[in-house]
Amino acid sequence: MHPTEFPVSTPVMAAWVVFLGVAVFFFVRFVKALLRKNRRGVLLLFFLTLLVLGAAIHVVMLSLSNHTVTQGNWAQLVLVSLVAALEMFVGHTVVFDDIIAAVVFHEPGLLLAYLTVFVLILAFSIELVFQMLPRRLQDRLWLSRHRRSALADRKNHVFIGVTPHAKRLAQSILREWESDGSRGDQGVVMFVDLPGKEDVHTEISIGDIFTSLVSHRKEISLDEELGSDRFVLLRGRMPAAHGEESFESAVGLRRLSDWFRNERTSVYILGDEADNIRLLDLLLADSGVNAKVFCLVDRMSGTHAGYSAERGRVRLIDPHQLAVTHVKFQKPEWHPIHTVEVARDAEGQPLGYVASGFHALCVGFRDTGQEALRFLYEFGSFVGKNRKRVPTTFDIFDDDMESHRGDFLVRYPGLRKDKALVWNEGAVGSDRFWQRYVDIVDTLNYVVVATGDPARNIEVAVRLLETAAKSGKDLSRFLILVRAQQLDERTRGILDFYNRTYHPDGNPVLCPFGMSETVWNLASISGKGMKERAARFYAAFQHSIGGNDTWEKRAKRLTSRTENHVEGSTELLRRQNQDLSCSAFLPSMRVLAGPDLAEAATRIPNVYAGSHYPDKSADAGHLEYLAIQSHLRWTTSHLAAGYVCGERDELLLRLPDLTDYDAVKDARCNHFDWIAVKTYLTEDIETS
Repeated sequence: MHPTEFPVSTPVMAAWVVFLGVAVFFFVRFVKALLRKNRRGVLLLFFLTLLVLGAAIHVVMLSLSNHTVTQGNWAQLVLVSLVAALEMFVGHTVVFDDIIAAVVFHEPGLLLAYLTVFVLILAFSIELVFQMLPRRLQDRLWLSRHRRSALADRKNHVFIGVTPHAKRLAQSILREWESDGSRGDQGVVMFVDLPGKEDVHTEISIGDIFTSLVSHRKEISLDEELGSDRFVLLRGRMPAAHGEESFESAVGLRRLSDWFRNERTSVYILGDEADNIRLLDLLLADSGVNAKVFCLVDRMSGTHAGYSAERGRVRLIDPHQLAVTHVKFQKPEWHPIHTVEVARDAEGQPLGYVASGFHALCVGFRDTGQEALRFLYEFGSFVGKNRKRVPTTFDIFDDDMESHRGDFLVRYPGLRKDKALVWNEGAVGSDRFWQRYVDIVDTLNYVVVATGDPARNIEVAVRLLETAAKSGKDLSRFLILVRAQQLDERTRGILDFYNRTYHPDGNPVLCPFGMSETVWNLASISGKGMKERAARFYAAFQHSIGGNDTWEKRAKRLTSRTENHVEGSTELLRRQNQDLSCSAFLPSMRVLAGPDLAEAATRIPNVYAGSHYPDKSADAGHLEYLAIQSHLRWTTSHLAAGYVCGERDELLLRLPDLTDYDAVKDARCNHFDWIAVKTYLTEDIETS
């Protein structure tokens, strides 16, 4: 071979390049995964292995050459080889020195081996350097690489603030993406960390570099918690009180403007409520922001509701409401209908009304307790044989009853005169509390424990169950719901033990609700599933009356009112919420109806023409009880939402006919309840 000829043939070289390219690709992915998972031990092992390989290849090359270093002893040879191997990690190689002329051109295999080791070492170093660059440079590189997702029709998720709720929600999104498999519709998940002003630097500092070199604690923690590396953590700042023109400028995220302009981007603000509202106001004031916004508030109020009414793209998230909403719409087996005695005929068929009263106890009346009472007031009000609400009692205890009671009745004035609400004096756990419980335990159907302290909730709930069981109470129609934000193995074991001990042959009595893993997911937060449910009910209702209105047409009609846009939006929100509640009440209505009433329900006329039903058969009586129940649910639902009876005014929350079924003056209004019954029994609401 001539000394200047390349020692490896072109086909062999081409095959080696392809092989090495594939090997480097998977090697870099593996190193990146190790960095994400903070597997420092494995990374150190890789470094030492590559160092040994580099030193070994140099030992072989130097020993085969006439290099002056080979004239010394082996210790000197190994030391020089180690230094040369270390130089390979910074991109320096002696392959272009006189060794290549002395050895490599005479040993093609050695040349390929040397180049393979060098490329792997270089790839390892580059990946380490890239991962350890200051975060700002990483951010820019990542954003440039994923910029197409901001401009394409993809679903992007931006979390402002790294909070437990944000991490839980992101985890559900990433899991959904992983199970879906296809990435065509999937965009990116971004976290924006908002440190205090003292933590923000405008220049790349030594501290930034040192922090990056020492660890990536927050990124690594996120990676471990989310179980995925398909996200990026960016750095922003809390906005100043005044002076910023746009949201992106205010939080230091101008490079995200393309994402915020995309209508398919969802922005989640899930931190402290005061900061959340501040950020939300900035978002809404920025006309360039088209993204959907999900904002966490500690409690929904009339002021907050204005955001949703005026801006359809804003969804406010009340965590206490979220916990009870999950029970209402996802746990029909926990609905009050299963704790009362349904009236039945001699053959065991239901008659459409209940034969017993309903008695509930709310232990704790702060935020979740108030939401629970509203749910029970709507779904726990049942019609008796006399066509009126059966005896109903809601016992309420709280450590600060006067404060919470006044706040509640101000927001829900329609409940002020209802004697079913019993406001008890005495703190939760006091002698007065336990004495009252012993006095009423025989008639109790339902208990909600939500004191604000999860550990205390479990303790109180367990004692409530023990006391009920020891008193000889029938636990087959008794439920105790316990607010538990997190359900670890120990707590789950405690609840399982007491359920098995006191009610081994039936359904659980102690039922935890409101856990982060069950309510903080994309379906619950976005409300997409519930919206589809409500739309199905409205479509079924229209079909029952032979109408042709649709969910979309109604929304457009009510929100396009030029004379009062806010009133139209408020009315639309009320009607949509009613469609949703109707869909959730379906299981209860079918328990009262039984399985054999569907054919009779088809005979309910679409329009009232002097009568609600063509005959006065037993089926007609059964259907009338169901219509009365439908009206009772409609009434209690509105009262529990803050409405009062009066001349219609959507803005002042006044509606006529919030009274007993038999007291409604216009029979045509009552016929809507019959149509609701027809919808419940004849339409396939759940799957249509």
